Amino acid sequence: MLREMGIPLWVPDVAAAEPSQAVAAPAAGRGESVALAAPALQRRADPGAAVAPVQRRADSGAAAPAISARAESASTARSRGAEESATPARLPGLAPADWLLVADPLDDADPQQQQLLDNMLRAIGLALVAPDRERRAVFCPLAREPASAATRAGDQAALRTAIATVAPRCILALGRPGAAALLGDDVPIGGLRGRVHTHAGVPVVVTFSLVFLLRHPAEKAKAWADLCLAVGALAATAA
Repeated sequence: MLREMGIPLWVPDVAAAEPSQAVAAPAAGRGESVALAAPALQRRADPGAAVAPVQRRADSGAAAPAISARAESASTARSRGAEESATPARLPGLAPADWLLVADPLDDADPQQQQLLDNMLRAIGLALVAPDRERRAVFCPLAREPASAATRAGDQAALRTAIATVAPRCILALGRPGAAALLGDDVPIGGLRGRVHTHAGVPVVVTFSLVFLLRHPAEKAKAWADLCLAVGALAATAA
């Protein structure tokens, strides 16, 4: 410990002292004391006894940077996780899938919309991220801007691209804008629900928008009926 603190230690010169001769020298009445003193000198002069504790402390000290690095890494991971949890959910891009969903864009400020969409898809065995096309659904958002000739033209172009890329076997229109973009009829949802429509030769089923269902939870039973109708329409295409 003293050596680590920088305090010099006095160690007898064993070679100069020649302890073997000193032990052999007779001393009246002190023979036993001399015989016991020789091992003590040897232990003090043994460099291994002094070096070993220093080496152990050096080893334990070397672990301090590693512990600090692990703590810093854990702190960075927690910070990154907090940032990711605060980041709005992003939908996967276009990919081949049996299902195409057409609706207004999800509101990043309202995570319940994404949660409701995930729950609806899960109820019929689907997901936005799935390993195979049979269980995958692709979300195609419409323009956020108010309806106009320009936005309608943009929606139609987006739909053509989505249908060509996804090659869906069934299309689900959520809400009035999605139904109007697919069917060209801007009519109330009540007049479009309950039957199977077609767009570009693909079955289309219309249901309520996510915003409407969040505001009117009692209508979810009707939305479930629409989902069942869509599942039946897809099954009919495989028959």
